[in-house]
Amino acid sequence: MYVEPELEDAQKNLPLEAAALVRFKGNYSGKLIIESRGGLFLAIAASMLSNNRPSYQQKKDALGEIANIICGNLVPFLGRRKELGYKIESPVLLNKKELLKEKKGNPLAEVTLNFNQGQVDIKFFVNDYPSEE
Repeated sequence: MYVEPELEDAQKNLPLEAAALVRFKGNYSGKLIIESRGGLFLAIAASMLSNNRPSYQQKKDALGEIANIICGNLVPFLGRRKELGYKIESPVLLNKKELLKEKKGNPLAEVTLNFNQGQVDIKFFVNDYPSEE
């Protein structure tokens, strides 16, 4: 993949296609939110399923699975005590109103990834995480 910085300006105002949320609980609790724009809701499912015409349910499941994979790979880095571990809940698709409510607060980490003409925003929220750990 080649960097195409000229696309970044066009991608800033892409409308939201879909958003998924995954919550986790354990020593720390929180959530990961992923938002897709610019055709990536379809592209993610099409790529994962090798199907150019995935159903709406398949697109939802694919976005949720990506959120689950990312969350499952980030949570262990928070620090784990043997006695608690973590429980990662099933992904949930959010509508725009739910997304605005869930995005309140300051994420511990966030990243925006530009793919072709699309974009994915990922925000990782952790409740009561110490800043010096």
